[in-house]
Amino acid sequence: MSRLKWRKGRIHGGPTGLRKWPDASFSTTCWKARMSWRSDGTTTHQSAVRNVGGKELPQMHSTESLGTTRLFKGLPEKLVTHFENHSTFRRLDEGEYYFKAGDAPRAFAVVVSGQLKLHRTNKAGKEQVFAYAQAGDVIGLGALTDPYRACVMDCVARAATEIIEIDINVMREKMHSDATLANAIISELSRQLSTMTHLVDQLSLKDAHNRLALWLESWLVKNMPDAGDKDVLIVLPYTQSEVAAQIGTVREVVSRGFSRMEKEGILKASGKRVTVISRAKLREMANG
Repeated sequence: MSRLKWRKGRIHGGPTGLRKWPDASFSTTCWKARMSWRSDGTTTHQSAVRNVGGKELPQMHSTESLGTTRLFKGLPEKLVTHFENHSTFRRLDEGEYYFKAGDAPRAFAVVVSGQLKLHRTNKAGKEQVFAYAQAGDVIGLGALTDPYRACVMDCVARAATEIIEIDINVMREKMHSDATLANAIISELSRQLSTMTHLVDQLSLKDAHNRLALWLESWLVKNMPDAGDKDVLIVLPYTQSEVAAQIGTVREVVSRGFSRMEKEGILKASGKRVTVISRAKLREMANG
């Protein structure tokens, strides 16, 4: 147990979903994580047994980590357990790259916690963010259908991030034999394609200020669905440079965009704190 750390009732360093047994004290309760430690600090992601008063109670599987994600939700428990038994738990520190453009596909991965940024940066230093993968999102779907195609973008941990890697060959084998899984993968690929199409549409057909307004309105819809139409206070989780990278421009243009929206009575901005005064005007600019 020396390599496992307790954190908010959860083992840090073992399979996600393992929790301290609520009816016993720390002194009489422990988890024995059944895993295989590897030289790079990763572990095979398997099950665990709880030990209370020296007695091992029935196994508690960590299938909730995969079974509750969008891709695996609704799949047979036996199939999800099969993937659990062929998976690896991995931790990435903030700023650590998971893969870079040109790398060979390494695995199919599910984000458990934290956030991964998928992006490219040109020689001049201009960055374009394609997506942020958060808890429940999956990356590496392309490797299932084209295992020899190199990665086309960089993937870096924006914060301390935990992922579950599943062996690509295991996923591919089941994809070919299980129609339910194949349909789930097609649905997820379709969703990701729609996101990319939306990004291309923005970059091609809207100017930077319209894209900024659309980005802000989309962020509100996703993260504050119950927000009203006036005096909506937002604390953005991104700097202006990070917002710029998502909408295909630079920080100075984002700053001018916020200034323009202030003059037009759409919002008031101070750093990451933004108060939307008129959602109607914001939507009008977003649709421009």
